[in-house]
Amino acid sequence: MARTAGRSRRAAKNGHKGNGQRESIALRRTQTERASDDTHRPSGPSEQRRPVAGRLVIIGGHEEKEGERLILRQVSRCAKGGRVVVCTVASDVPGEVWKDYQRAFRDMGCKDVVHLDIERRADLLIEPPLDLLEGAEVFFFTGGAQLKITTRFAGTRLCAAVEEFYHQGGTVAGTSAGASVMADTMLVSGPGRETHKIGETLQMAPGLGFLRDVIIDQHFAERGRIGRLLGAVAQNPRFLGLGIDEDTAIVVEREEAFTVYGSGAVYVADAENVTYTNVAEEEEARTLSIFNVRLHVLSQGDSFDLRSRHPSHEFAKTVERQLDKSEHASSGAAVH
Repeated sequence: MARTAGRSRRAAKNGHKGNGQRESIALRRTQTERASDDTHRPSGPSEQRRPVAGRLVIIGGHEEKEGERLILRQVSRCAKGGRVVVCTVASDVPGEVWKDYQRAFRDMGCKDVVHLDIERRADLLIEPPLDLLEGAEVFFFTGGAQLKITTRFAGTRLCAAVEEFYHQGGTVAGTSAGASVMADTMLVSGPGRETHKIGETLQMAPGLGFLRDVIIDQHFAERGRIGRLLGAVAQNPRFLGLGIDEDTAIVVEREEAFTVYGSGAVYVADAENVTYTNVAEEEEARTLSIFNVRLHVLSQGDSFDLRSRHPSHEFAKTVERQLDKSEHASSGAAVH
């Protein structure tokens, strides 16, 4: 009996030691392989989709509408003199929001700015205003409640037309709630400003799917949302977590890479090589554990390759000069 108990204790001890060794080996393997193998990541099932020619402008909310307006200038540059469609479906005060953006875009030289307001999903099912996309270069979602966008807009003929518009080279932009819906999985709500607890509810829902394999959170630093973003990627390690500050945006080109614009930061939480998390093992009141998660903090000018998951640096002034140069070139062409 004593020998049996001793063997059991040694086996249990060795089992715990084995678990620790496996985690240590996994950690060393990801650290050594990551540097050389990042550019050869295998494609996931959701990556098997036809190429995208368009651009996304994803804004963390409260972008400047007066003064320098760097982010909205970037959006207006994407318009290239064509139509800008402002969709206020997410807002409780669509008329007020529309007036603000109409004024801002017209002040920046966009002459054809039109309004899309959707009160009921049935309105899009009966007679979808597909003609709004004629001559359009930018489709812009304002802030509000992201579930209003998905429940009223997603799955309609107009939504399919906007997706095709994006695939063919158009720009789709969104701020605040309009940013969250860009992903295929949308973070709707959850506690912020504190360390994530396992039992805390993170409400997630399908988004519009313009950007795959990411989860986007907005008003990020201002509302202390790092805990809930880490909670989201702990539950979905395949996804990149993107936390975007206010007055800050990422411009995503062809779903391959993005560049940061604005006064704040973009946080990238990469859980692909996480070796351990306790989300499925501890009681609900316990604090989240997550090992070997990567966190990048990017500011204006910095870029991120969504395929290799590598950041790169450029000076902030460089992107400002590039934007000024393109605006001067556009105005000169208009004069001629």
